[in-house]
Amino acid sequence: MKTFGLTLIDTAEMTRFEGVRQFIAADEGGSFGILAGHAHTVALLRYGLARFIDDCGIWRYLAMPGGVLRFADNQLTITTVRYFLGDDREAICADLETAMQQTDSEVHRARAALSEIEHSLVKRLAELSNQRRGS
Repeated sequence: MKTFGLTLIDTAEMTRFEGVRQFIAADEGGSFGILAGHAHTVALLRYGLARFIDDCGIWRYLAMPGGVLRFADNQLTITTVRYFLGDDREAICADLETAMQQTDSEVHRARAALSEIEHSLVKRLAELSNQRRGS
């Protein structure tokens, strides 16, 4: 069976696989598969799980918060903010969920801090405005 190369890229690392027989993922339209020789394709992957099988028959799972898939010249590239890779789908799904909860928590804290800074700035501007009026 013909195979293709797979490159996974996120903000921290890059992983390369040769001898991939099939890749299965999902975009907004639903699940789809890619085999060697597939037509040039670009897709926006949705949050969740993808999987691929190598020429030894080993399935690997890829959990990610979405990403961009590009297949051209028998090379598949997935670019995402973060990915989790392994052969235990429940474990990597749990890793993804934990990471996304942490990110959500960090975003919430950052928004709260910005709101507090904005409130302090508005208060200080009001004080300065009142001082000018009093002079």
